[in-house]
Amino acid sequence: MRLVIADFETFWSQTHSLTKMSPIEYVMHPETEIISLAIKYGDEQTQVIFGEDLIRDHLEAQDWSDVMLVAHNMSAFDAMIFAWRFKVQPKVWGCTLAMARPIHSKTTGNSLAKLVEHYELGVKDNAALLNTKGRHLKDFTADEIEAMRQYNCDDTDQCYDLFNILIKHYNAVELWQIDATIRMLVEPKFTLNKRVLEGALSDSRIQKQQALEAMGRILYGPTLVDVEEGVRSMLASAPQFAKLLTTLGVDVPMKASPSDPTKQIPALSKTDQEFLDLQEHDDPIVSLAASTRLDVKSTLLQTRLESFINTGNSLRGRLPIPLHYCGADTTGRWSGFMYNPQNLPRINPDKPKLSDALRKSMVAPPGYKVVVADLSGIELRVNHFLWKVPSSMALYQASPDKADLYKDFAAKLYEITEDEVIKTQRQVGKVAHLGLGFGSGAATFQKVAKLMGGVDLTLKESEQITYRWRDEYEEIVSGWKACEAALPYVLAGDKVYEVDPWGLVATEKGALVLPSGRRIRYPALSVEKVGKHKEWEYGQGRHRTKIYSGKIDENIVQALARDVIAQNAYDVFKELKLRPSLMVHDELVYVVPEEDAQHVLDTVQRIMRTPPVWWPELITWSEGDIAQSYGEAK
Repeated sequence: MRLVIADFETFWSQTHSLTKMSPIEYVMHPETEIISLAIKYGDEQTQVIFGEDLIRDHLEAQDWSDVMLVAHNMSAFDAMIFAWRFKVQPKVWGCTLAMARPIHSKTTGNSLAKLVEHYELGVKDNAALLNTKGRHLKDFTADEIEAMRQYNCDDTDQCYDLFNILIKHYNAVELWQIDATIRMLVEPKFTLNKRVLEGALSDSRIQKQQALEAMGRILYGPTLVDVEEGVRSMLASAPQFAKLLTTLGVDVPMKASPSDPTKQIPALSKTDQEFLDLQEHDDPIVSLAASTRLDVKSTLLQTRLESFINTGNSLRGRLPIPLHYCGADTTGRWSGFMYNPQNLPRINPDKPKLSDALRKSMVAPPGYKVVVADLSGIELRVNHFLWKVPSSMALYQASPDKADLYKDFAAKLYEITEDEVIKTQRQVGKVAHLGLGFGSGAATFQKVAKLMGGVDLTLKESEQITYRWRDEYEEIVSGWKACEAALPYVLAGDKVYEVDPWGLVATEKGALVLPSGRRIRYPALSVEKVGKHKEWEYGQGRHRTKIYSGKIDENIVQALARDVIAQNAYDVFKELKLRPSLMVHDELVYVVPEEDAQHVLDTVQRIMRTPPVWWPELITWSEGDIAQSYGEAK
């Protein structure tokens, strides 16, 4: 396969740039002129071509059927130009920024300039780019064209050198994952139901306006008109809202300032539980004020709806899936950007809400269906199998599809049979497993239980549940200790330490090695003794962060679970030649011809229910569905 490295330069100005619009809108905007393309075939000398017509002629003359096409930030920019503006379809897409992310995010950063400096690949000078700000190619002088030629050429040559350094860290499966991630963006399979989106957007605006008007009538009386903006400003301002609460005879919730823990500030954000509780206040004015402030402060739904609509307008009704490969750089999980398709609000059929429009608007084209399959409780299963919890393993072995660890713990906690566990008790079991699995203490669990599952616990109740959970799953507690014991080996790198009882995860200098060959990296690891305890940190500069036993366990569990579903996606491709249309942590989604849908679902389910070859003892399970829209399949 032939390696081709490339880099585009495009028109940008103060009002027309990636800071003013999404990458999708920017790439497809009629004002976005493609000024130049630098392209390097293998180790040949880099060529630089100016002008869209000449670039198109050059690209159309190439055979892309056996090419790996690479650029820095290919996965979030250049690939869209190649695919949508010039109809280029290489055999494999590659991206050096994506390749650098799990290696350098916690140290140098992933920009080409930083990586070039780190690896001593030359000097990156942006002067040529800055000097042509706001100018089209026809406005360039001969000297500016030559300066841009050199700038474009240097970027491409440096990207080529960087690729040859980073490729040593990658195998074929992970390179396939990068390619599949880019294809979710540039080969969108979902079409958008614009009517559903526009209806929800209109309703959300009306809902917000009605809430503001109602609050305005309470505060200012029925005679005052056009108070919407005044009410909006008052509710959005923390000092003014605090003053309103005081006027209404309510104590203002307070918290320590993040920048100065000795200072108290109003706790009035969407993550402050005391503020959230005001929505249930006995005084209807207080509850309305709190809920309206949340509504005023939150523009996420409207922003997402507008982004879906704008994207559909740019791409004739198609919805690309923008994901960052190894967006969670420590664990390797994907993350979303732009409208973040990995974090769309779930649909509860019993409680319809405006945000349902996002998933429901993602539909298969006529003659196609959406196929969805998810790994049932994969992280929970991995944590309990990783540390060989006998009762949990036996539960899953006896019933891979119906094992209910939440109900199992609830039965033990309340000393009843599983058949006697009621819904609220199972909810306690659920938040216990989800909130205590990685070392949280009782005080933290008390808050998590409320936020995660709406479970109100006293501190004493939280302590009792915490102690009971740790007694029941002592193997996991011992696992936390094993994780912390690994840190000196990661720091020294002179001996190998097997972290878990299976021997799946082992240490090396600066990292934990996974069965897939990937690493959980802890660069620049250091330790400091604080009293009787040791505090560990890793990373550099603003990326410096603490690491501890429970967090290491969480990293390992998420990384292993990620590798399970990543391998599932690759195995589906090997068997069916299908790449995911969407990936969401524990979920694979495909858009396929209607006549193939059941076969695809059956195949994906079979693969997801088969343990990975590197851990045959793990019991996995999958549930799936077929529907016309992503929302209906959920």
